[in-house]
Amino acid sequence: MASSITISILAAAGGQREVHVNGGLSHHIADAEVARLLAETRKELWRTDPFAGAALGKQLYDLLNRGAGTLLGIIKTAGAMDTDTHLYVQTPYDLTQLPFELLHIGSFILPTHNIHVVRLVDDRGKPATVAPKKEPLRMLFMACSPTDLGAGSVLSFEKEEESIFRSTNDYNIDIRIEDTGSFAGLGEVNNKAGGFDIIHITGHAGFDDELGPVFYMEDEVGRLKKVSPDMLLDAIKDFLPRLLFLSGCSTGGADERANSESFAYRMAHKGIRWVLGWGLPVSDKGATLVAAEVYRCLSIGKGIDYAVQSARRLLKGQYHPWPILRLFGDAAPIVPLVEPGLPVRKGNPVKLRHKYLKDSNVRVLDSGFVGRRRSIQSGVSVLGGKADRFGLLVRGPAGIGKSCLVGKLVERFAHGQDKKELVVFHGVIREADVIVRLKGLLDRLGSKDGVKILKSEDEYEDKIKALFRNVFKNEIPTIIYFDDFEQNLYRHGNEHYLKSEAIEIIRPFLEAVDWAEGSSNVVISSRYPFILELGGENLPATKLFDIALISFYGADLGKKTRELEAIAQSKHVEMYLRYGGGNPRLLEWLDVIAKDEDKYDLADLEAKLRDKKADFIHAFLAEVIAATEGEDFHKFIQRAAVYREPVDATAFDSSGGEQFLDTGVDLTLIEREDVSRDEFVYWVTPVIRDAMWGKLTPDEMFEMHGRAYQWYDGWISKAATPDYKYLEEAVRHALEVGIIRGACPHARALGDYFYRMVLYRQGLAIMETVAVRVSDALVDEAKANKDVKVAEFLHGYAYSLNTLGDPKQAIAFYEKAIAIWLEVYGERHPSLATSYNNIGSAWMALGDPKQAIAFYEKAIAILLEVYGERHPYVATTYKNLAYVYSNSGDTILSQFLDSCLHRNDTDG
Repeated sequence: MASSITISILAAAGGQREVHVNGGLSHHIADAEVARLLAETRKELWRTDPFAGAALGKQLYDLLNRGAGTLLGIIKTAGAMDTDTHLYVQTPYDLTQLPFELLHIGSFILPTHNIHVVRLVDDRGKPATVAPKKEPLRMLFMACSPTDLGAGSVLSFEKEEESIFRSTNDYNIDIRIEDTGSFAGLGEVNNKAGGFDIIHITGHAGFDDELGPVFYMEDEVGRLKKVSPDMLLDAIKDFLPRLLFLSGCSTGGADERANSESFAYRMAHKGIRWVLGWGLPVSDKGATLVAAEVYRCLSIGKGIDYAVQSARRLLKGQYHPWPILRLFGDAAPIVPLVEPGLPVRKGNPVKLRHKYLKDSNVRVLDSGFVGRRRSIQSGVSVLGGKADRFGLLVRGPAGIGKSCLVGKLVERFAHGQDKKELVVFHGVIREADVIVRLKGLLDRLGSKDGVKILKSEDEYEDKIKALFRNVFKNEIPTIIYFDDFEQNLYRHGNEHYLKSEAIEIIRPFLEAVDWAEGSSNVVISSRYPFILELGGENLPATKLFDIALISFYGADLGKKTRELEAIAQSKHVEMYLRYGGGNPRLLEWLDVIAKDEDKYDLADLEAKLRDKKADFIHAFLAEVIAATEGEDFHKFIQRAAVYREPVDATAFDSSGGEQFLDTGVDLTLIEREDVSRDEFVYWVTPVIRDAMWGKLTPDEMFEMHGRAYQWYDGWISKAATPDYKYLEEAVRHALEVGIIRGACPHARALGDYFYRMVLYRQGLAIMETVAVRVSDALVDEAKANKDVKVAEFLHGYAYSLNTLGDPKQAIAFYEKAIAIWLEVYGERHPSLATSYNNIGSAWMALGDPKQAIAFYEKAIAILLEVYGERHPYVATTYKNLAYVYSNSGDTILSQFLDSCLHRNDTDG
């Protein structure tokens, strides 16, 4: 059983200092002698020179051992009984620099005897007993390396992480990484996890004239943030660790300018039971070796005393840095943090959990390792308006984590005073999608100016620029995110350029993003950089801050691997890591295989993956995983790829249904989002959708298009407000299988929708895809089936043609609609009158007033019979007719106007 003794050196009085042993006066020492020892200490020769250290250690031993030779007696007793002795040393702050860890009597005492020096803060824990845990230790590791400290101050903290991981991999410790290095991130992670047994912070420390001892942490963009002990305590006060290791230079030593104790002392005094720090500057290599050994010992059930001594002994041969390692604490009994002898249980890694960005199907990490600290900090700097550009391009191969990184950035600006709204565009961009989504945002937030801009008759380019000039600058800070942007690019030589149809859509965003002055931003994620020139300026290069992502390697790869449990525990881990190539998505799929290795022929798998590129491996692994689940499941994934938009589970009933959906989600081949309380939508993972769909035969594709049409058609018929994306998909699938009559009502609804959005040409374009398929035979079929929906579509298409300046074509489609109206309703119906009236307008546009008058008169005849003389529709048609007469110069005009005005009291 360990024994303990407390040696206290009091403040100077009358040129002397009292030395107390276990509360009683032992002897006096001259303050002048102490001053000489302090002067010798400050030369720091002992830091790396063992001879200087031994000489200083002998003097310190003599200082404490005078009088009754108490210290010598302790050493002899401990050696004879082979027991541990805790030597608690308590001094005033001005003696903090004295390196009592160097105590020397023929040899250095601490590495060679079972004597443990603890720098005593106070006696608050003396009667306390702390039971060791019966579960793995939980440790938070955080490395701080501000980018503006200078090149010589950048830490290789990844090596320290990797060394600690390696040393503790087979022991009861669960290590989490706080991967931002920021002061705010430390508090957030600690609170979210409910605290840790150990917090390890590595980095640089120093002294500030106002704050006193400080640790050099990072702010959200990676720049220096000086953190005082009070600030650090405030960040972790809700869940204090049992051990805090401040692995920064001089965290355990007092600065000569300081009128107070060291950083480590202060943290122990504020309530943390054990605090480790360094008395002087320490090398990265030495600090890493010490930390790894301390945590190895703690994880197998040893006490902090044993762990520190073991680290000292490990470095005994090389001397530095064991003498400058200092342990601060209270008088609580030292017991292991974790119970010795427990069977090894791997600590629970952070479970991979994904979520989707608001109002999009862009998948990002909700929990799990993202890494990319410097990239995230650069992104925060851009989005926070602290960089010289206000747009961001995040690029890299498929599966590398582009969306996850953007998700982290978006999350940073989702709340608080820096909050920004988010609009997401995925894949191929279209003018209609841009206007619809932006209007939805501005409508929801009540931006009258913004909605007015979008509903104006201005050109698209002018609308986007006006938003950045005003609304996005002064009213609604917004992140506008274009995901999977490579779908809008084409390759020419070794460069990528925007497709012609995308140029006019994206260019205004890049031109105008600066006008918002950082209040709003444009973010693009793409596999490739791209060129878009305007007046000789390559806009992406000048407007977007470029973040190029590469595969994980080193410590980052290790952290990613640790959260992939199956890979981490597999004997084939090297193979998985080799073919994962540090690509997060590939590693996650390989983890799926590792969970059920017995199902797979790993030798065959490795042979087929050898020397293959990531794009091939993506498609191949998905195919292997799906096929291994069985032919029915494999076919289900291929058929499910017919849906390009997220759909609910009923869409898959005819293809295998819910049993396969859950399996697909578990295997990460199907993505699922909770859109409302336990209401889910699903879609095949985009990176494999085209490959899976391409495995079907033409007949199978035809069959699935038909099923998809039937599902969309049924869903739309029940929806109070149909999703325009679903309307587009209904039209697409109907055309694929030749269900033209079925496509007509959905195309008309889309045309009306885009018309209301002042997107006339977009509405016309989608209606045209159906109109060109409406043959005379189909008109006859509609007449035979009395299908008014076809007539309504033809009428709407004709109206759009006339509105956009093609009256001749409009008349042809009005006549097709009339043919169906006549068959369904006969010659006296308001719909027929409307078509006649519109044909009259078309003839007038063609400059033929005689034809216009004839059709207006047909319309009036029907309307008078149906509604009588006093009705707005009648008045409107009279006015149209009056307009024709007015422009023709006919003398009958005055008589007609008089008749019109007298017979109608209603003025439309």
